[in-house]
Amino acid sequence: MVTWTRATQVQAATSRSQAAVRAVGERATTGLERGLDVWASRLKEETGDGKVLGEQATVDRWASAVSRWIVDAALLADTPNLHAAVEILREAVLRLDPEGPTARLEAAVVTLAEVARAGLDRARQNEVVDALDPNSWAARMLILVHDQPHITSAEIVTTLETHEAQISRSGKALTEQGLLVKNRHGRLKGWHATPRGVVVAQRLADRANA
Repeated sequence: MVTWTRATQVQAATSRSQAAVRAVGERATTGLERGLDVWASRLKEETGDGKVLGEQATVDRWASAVSRWIVDAALLADTPNLHAAVEILREAVLRLDPEGPTARLEAAVVTLAEVARAGLDRARQNEVVDALDPNSWAARMLILVHDQPHITSAEIVTTLETHEAQISRSGKALTEQGLLVKNRHGRLKGWHATPRGVVVAQRLADRANA
């Protein structure tokens, strides 16, 4: 009876904790959307209606605010907001003149667009992990390469006891996702995980062992 009560308490506490995390995430997402509306409206006003952010300090303050917004969105892995930011910044670049009064703003927007694109790429990493079955050939190959850097395709085929065609397909998919690369070592080409691939492999291994 005591064990059941303790288990119930732990389950209830876990449920409350998960609910709190979801609530914080929802509030944060709502805050990001409001922030996006504010800085995007200002950018559209300054680049679409012929106005100019003439003062250097104004441009710097705007860029600083957007930088913090991008960091928050990346930390929350908020793919929709990051994607929206990339599109807004990309469209703004086309409207800006790289010379004259908008030159400083154009440089800031280009830089922020690159940072937002990098954040979006990292946020999508979580989606890749969630969508990848730990028991799939691709996941098993990624985990194996992580454990044995520079392993060759032939060695992977032997270790996983599968066909070369399967490893070729899995390797291509993992390479396109930025998780694996294949480099030449002497006369042989070996696989190794990228920094992103290392993180994904570790998370997949944890899921497989859970």
